Amino acid sequence: MTLLNLESLLDRLSRWDEDQLARLLSLRPDLLHQAPGDLTVLAIRMSSETSIRAHLQRLDAPALRLLRTLTRSAAAQTPTPAPEVDPEIAASLETAGLLFAAEGTATAPETSSRWGTPARMPHILDSLQAQHPQLPTLLQVEPPEQETETISAAMAENASLSVISDLLDDVTELLGLLAHTPAATLRTGGVGMRELRRIVAQSTRWGATTGTRRSGTLEPGLGASVGSDASVGEIGWLLELTASCGLIELNDSQAWAPGRLAEQWSAAAREHQHQLLVSGWLIAPRAPMLLRGPHPTSRIAPTLALDRQRGDAEALRRVLLQTARDLIPDAAAPRVLLYALNLPEDDLPGADALRGALFRRLAWDRPLLSARVGHLLPWLVREAERLGLFAVGTLSAAGQALLDSGGSADAPEAATSGTPWAAGLTGLALQLGRSLPSQVDTILVQSDLTAIATGSLSAPSATALSDFAQREGHGAVPTFRFSTESLHRGLARGWSAASMLSWLQKHSLTPLPSSLSTQITDAARSWRGVQIAPAGAWLRVTDAEQRDALMKHPELSGLGLHVVGEDVLICEASPTALEQALTTAGFNSARTANAAPAQSRDSGAPMLGSSPEHTASWSLEASPWEHSRVTSPHLVAPESEEVATAAAALHRAGLAAPSSDSSVASDVIGTLRSALAARRSVTLTRVSPQGSTHHVTGVPTAMNAGRVRIRVREDEGEAVVMLHRIAAVEESGMQPSREGER
Repeated sequence: MTLLNLESLLDRLSRWDEDQLARLLSLRPDLLHQAPGDLTVLAIRMSSETSIRAHLQRLDAPALRLLRTLTRSAAAQTPTPAPEVDPEIAASLETAGLLFAAEGTATAPETSSRWGTPARMPHILDSLQAQHPQLPTLLQVEPPEQETETISAAMAENASLSVISDLLDDVTELLGLLAHTPAATLRTGGVGMRELRRIVAQSTRWGATTGTRRSGTLEPGLGASVGSDASVGEIGWLLELTASCGLIELNDSQAWAPGRLAEQWSAAAREHQHQLLVSGWLIAPRAPMLLRGPHPTSRIAPTLALDRQRGDAEALRRVLLQTARDLIPDAAAPRVLLYALNLPEDDLPGADALRGALFRRLAWDRPLLSARVGHLLPWLVREAERLGLFAVGTLSAAGQALLDSGGSADAPEAATSGTPWAAGLTGLALQLGRSLPSQVDTILVQSDLTAIATGSLSAPSATALSDFAQREGHGAVPTFRFSTESLHRGLARGWSAASMLSWLQKHSLTPLPSSLSTQITDAARSWRGVQIAPAGAWLRVTDAEQRDALMKHPELSGLGLHVVGEDVLICEASPTALEQALTTAGFNSARTANAAPAQSRDSGAPMLGSSPEHTASWSLEASPWEHSRVTSPHLVAPESEEVATAAAALHRAGLAAPSSDSSVASDVIGTLRSALAARRSVTLTRVSPQGSTHHVTGVPTAMNAGRVRIRVREDEGEAVVMLHRIAAVEESGMQPSREGER
């Protein structure tokens, strides 16, 4: 195989027409950032290690296997019989500028020398194989066959809806805990293991006492044993998920607490709650949030730390979900088994952590990607299960609706704008709105001091019961237990014995047992505390008859008037609203000098996005994490018009005189990697902070953490140079390679 230097590549490109150039730019969009001015700049970029590595990530197994086989002959520098080449694969590689057929191939001997490739290709493939030892095994994977084992669609649907209901309950519980005690951060950033355990201990829903013993074991919760380290790790995932949606934010004390969006989310419909959670997860530039430390028994890495930023996280989720979608092309098709997860709680995941058609298709379509992120794929699948997008080993109806890009006729046109996920998220919300059972507000109060909901409780009813009763279990139909501690908590949150009894009598389908009424009365009698409540304004009324008239007047019934003294009343409205209501009711009023106008706590305006009509508003356009100090690069695919314009401009510009300085300067990292692997001498052009330049010649010995260590030729000492200070790199003592030479 022939290794093509810059001059050889320029000779090839100069013969390409506009259509060929346009196809190249479409396949490799990184070449257009910024748009090259001529074919020389284009050849420099397309032969750089950075650009070649980026496109190799997108090749399937047959293409990568062919490229690897052909480059072996170049490394051996001896003509070898040409392997059987698929014309379509060779054409696709040639379109991408990775493989070139030699001139006169019709009469050329059938040897590997009939093909040409950029000069850096052998080194790049060798370094990739050294970096990913499992790559040769993945390249030998057989073509994926159609899976025959099927799963009941009703089973997958029920499992998905159950998981979604549990997730919404988990997030609601977490927001309630953080509202009372925010999650403190470490000095180094993130929420540590001790704080995670404190959150678990505050709630019996996640603590070691949650669940019932069956056959001597506790029921699992949150995907792991309740109270275990794995369960605590999934609490960290809930923190990551809510932060990625903007439901929790850092307050002035650098602790994570519910933000302004949390109040709107709590009042929203369940399908919109789930839509926001999925939206935040999809675009979060974060590593898999369920990934534990180096060993499951070790301490979990700090949650919400900046070192979990990962620029390709969104692309990985998209590839995973789209691959599953391709395996189930039709929503009406039988649900085939796509994968099987094996994530042991007490040991490291093995090579069989993810098995099945999903893994085989990923290995076939993206072998390099699978080799690079194979250890993350099981955790990504587990996160998709926690969101209800995957269920019992297949793609759920919710995941199908998300990936159908909102193609339903019910999807509003506004959903087609915004992020690439916006239309699919709208379709997901519409599908869940039709699938989730209706919420109820009724309960069955029993004589054992428990209350069982008659279905999935609405948000107001669930919040009210959670104030003065303790929830038990993790099912969609909850059970609440009344105790002295829970009733005292309700009294501390503003309930009285009369209001609790009134609420229970209104919502219970069964008569209240006398034991519960007695317990509520006794708890109110034994509770000692200071009650606080909001007050917008106060009134002084010295006439008792006038005070009684104020309390009974229908125009003032909505102000929340309360008598706190013999001649003092308070109300929840602001002084301005109180004065207007008194004037309307025909009462004279006088404002004191220190009563400044204030805005009402409730202006009556609807919350943005809380209405079901504003479905698209529950899709995030940008992740809250993109405002952190660590940015995640996004390479936007160019439009067809942009590609055509750039191709025409390149064809007109033609060639420019190739400059060794420009060629190596555009691929500093690739040149240093090649020299480091071959122990070749290089000359660095370094720019000082003052703007002056000087040259350093030597052999690179190491490169990491943004710096390169080089053994200087003159004094045999070592120097460390920061990569961002290097303006150019040139390999020393090497002549430009001719076509056919390495």
